[in-house]
Order: sequence, then structure tokens, then C-alpha cells
Amino acid sequence: MRAHRRTLGPIVAVALWVALVGGGVAWSAESEFEDRPAGASVEEFGSPLSRAVEERVQMRTLFPNLKRALQRYPNFIAESELVLDFRTFMFPLRNTKGQDAYAWAAGGRFGGRTGWWKDRWQAGASVYSSFPIVADDPRALTELLRPNEKGFIVAGEAYVKGRFADNEITLGRQELDLPYVNKNDSRMAPNSFQGLVGKGVARGVPWLNRLDWVAGYLSHIRPRNESNFISMSEAAGARSKDRGMALAGLQFRPSRDMHLGAYNYYAIDTFNTLYASADYLHKISADWAMRYQIQYTRQTSVGQELVGSFDTWGAGVRAATSWRGWTAWLAFNQTSDEGAIQTPFGSYAGYVSLMQSDFDRAGERATNIGLSYAPKVIPEFSAFVQYGHGDGGLDVDSGISNAFEREVNATVDWRFEEGDWRGLWLRARASVLRSKNSETGWEVRLILNYVLPVL
Repeated sequence: MRAHRRTLGPIVAVALWVALVGGGVAWSAESEFEDRPAGASVEEFGSPLSRAVEERVQMRTLFPNLKRALQRYPNFIAESELVLDFRTFMFPLRNTKGQDAYAWAAGGRFGGRTGWWKDRWQAGASVYSSFPIVADDPRALTELLRPNEKGFIVAGEAYVKGRFADNEITLGRQELDLPYVNKNDSRMAPNSFQGLVGKGVARGVPWLNRLDWVAGYLSHIRPRNESNFISMSEAAGARSKDRGMALAGLQFRPSRDMHLGAYNYYAIDTFNTLYASADYLHKISADWAMRYQIQYTRQTSVGQELVGSFDTWGAGVRAATSWRGWTAWLAFNQTSDEGAIQTPFGSYAGYVSLMQSDFDRAGERATNIGLSYAPKVIPEFSAFVQYGHGDGGLDVDSGISNAFEREVNATVDWRFEEGDWRGLWLRARASVLRSKNSETGWEVRLILNYVLPVL
């Protein structure tokens, strides 16, 4: 571990320097770009609500002759997919408690789905894995591995899906991408959920341009560095309890450039979370665009209040502008004095959320500024840097009120969508966090993803 300590300081400095020299950042919160690079314009970023109804895009296979040979069979077989998503992740860190950890893991996702049978039914499954290469992380601070540096392999997805027109329903183990209930895919494997979820699009109503909907019931979640599914209530902190969660959401798009929506999650006997947001895109010219957003979260304990009695809220606003590949943004967030927003089912949906801190402590007032760059002449490259500042919040660990925290993040991405290296994504990230009366925390994340569409 001492050798790691001697080398990690320079690694942090080099990674931050590369990112700052290379360019800027995606203008979204951490939950919005944890699994995708920065875009060339604010037009490329949907609202947090729009990801709920995104479809997994079918990729071009590496074996076209095999794919053509399958075309003689029914669509259920001919349109099947099989994908290997290899990932290796190197992650040294020191947290604000002065604890050091280091892990280098390899694994990823191997899975697929059938074509549609009678244009109505589909099945799919995926296996997630993470195995240690080198690790000094017995407390699983990196979350790449299980405690005591143990790897894992688990059937993260196993589902049957039915569809009618623009609507579908999924039963079984599945991935979700909703505000507060999502994959949180910034480690080796994403969260996955077990339950029944429907989603779709209502069209043809005269006064609606488009109405997206999601509704369902989740019984269990598999946290991203675990090999077992646990109940939603246990994930929320109610040990040895078995309660699920009902969810429902709507997103109204009166025009292509405007999104209005809300989601509600009722976690039985623990707490209810209401999330609402509005998003407006203003295209000024072919090169110049503006984007304005506002969001609100209300969280209250319910039923038997198995994780305590509380009633809190958070609200934020954000404005961004982009010009010829450059994007800059400014965001503000305020959290109620009554408590922080709890996020046991996915990443925090707030605009002021960085790699180490969500800036959502009780009473905290937070600001986030950032810059990204994604040049059209080098479509594989993008980079971003952002700064977050929070004060007025209660530091739960130290018990100090009005404690400030400051974080700087930087990320560089090389992602190949075409050519011989299609499917390869190299990502380097670094973060430094300072807070009152605590150690300076830092992280370096070096990630290689390689998506290989076998079928």
C-alpha cells in the first residue's frame, strides 16, 4: 500500500492536468453522464426523464455472415442479439476520512435478447461480473468488488417482455434508468431490479404531441457491487424487512424542445419520493443553443417508517449554452434543513452532483459550474471539467453545521463509434474534494470499455 501512496499523488496531478488541457465537460449532473461522454451541444442531452423510455439500440454484429445465415429462421431467432461488454477499471482513492483504497478489476456484461415472437413477445438475459486483478480494498470503498476484495458473477437480467403498439411491459430482472431508480453505472456493473414495469408512448391525442409513461412494481434490487438481490426496503436501510416499491411517471412533450414531467416512488413502509422537472431548449442559430431546467424533489417517510421519520425536499435550477462543440453551464441547488435526500436505489438526480459529493446535505446551498468540449473534427474525443461548492449544510460525520465542501472534477473520453475500433471507449477521470474539518479526498478512475456485438 505504501508504494501505491507514493505513486497516486502524481497520478492525480497528471490526470487533472490532462483533462484541463484537453477541454471541458458535459453540462449534466453526474447521474446523467456517468455512462456516456459529453456531447457537442446542449441539444444532445435529453432531460433526466427522457432516459426512462430510451430503447437499447441494436448494434452491427462482428460476424455478419452468421447474422445473414440466421435470416432463414423466424424473426424470434433471426433478430436475436448477443453482446459482450468487456470492462476493466482501475480505481485508487482516498476518502475524506483519510482511508486509502486501491482496486483494479476486470469483467463486464455478457448477455442478449431474442427477436420478437409474433411481434409481441421477447426474452432477454445478462450476466454481470467483476474479478480482482490487483486490490487493496477490504472495505469495498471503491465498490468495484465485494468486501474483502471478492469478485462476483450474477444473472443481473432475466426477463420476458411483451409489447402492443408503442407500449411494452417487462417482467423479471431488468435494468431501469429513471431519476433516483437507475443503473448507477459508474463502476464494474450496474444496478438491476426485479419486478414488473410497463412503459410506453401515448400518441394520436389531439392536444398532446407526445406523452411518455412508466409504471410498475419493484420487489428487489441488486446493488452494483453485490451478487445477490435484496428487497427494496432492505436496500433503503430496513434490515430483515421485505417490502417493495410502486412507481409511476409521466413526461409531457408539448414540443420537441420542451419536456415537463414527474415521477413518484412509493417504497412501502420506508419513504415516498416525488420528483418533477421542466426542461426547455432554445435554438438561437445553427451553432448556438441555450437550455434551461428546473427540478424539485420531495421525500417523506411513510407507513411504519422503518428507516425513520422525516420530511425533506431539494430544488434546483440550471442554465447551459453551447457553441461549436463548447458547452458551459451554471446550476444551483438548495436542500431542506430537515435532512439530505436519500438515494438507495440509484444515483442522485440533482443538478449539483459530482463524482464524490451530491451536495445535498441538510440545509446545503450548492453551486456547480462547468465546461465541456466535443469537437466535430475529432468525433471520438470529448472532455469536461466542473467545480462544485456547497455551504450551510450539516456534516453528519463531524456534526458540524455550516460546513463547506468544494470539489473539482475532470474527465477525458475517447469513444469510437465507427471504424476498426468501433465499440472501444477509454475514459480517464479525476476528482479532489475538500470539506471543513476533514481530510482532502481524491479519486482517479481509469476505465476501458469494449463492446463486442457477437450476434
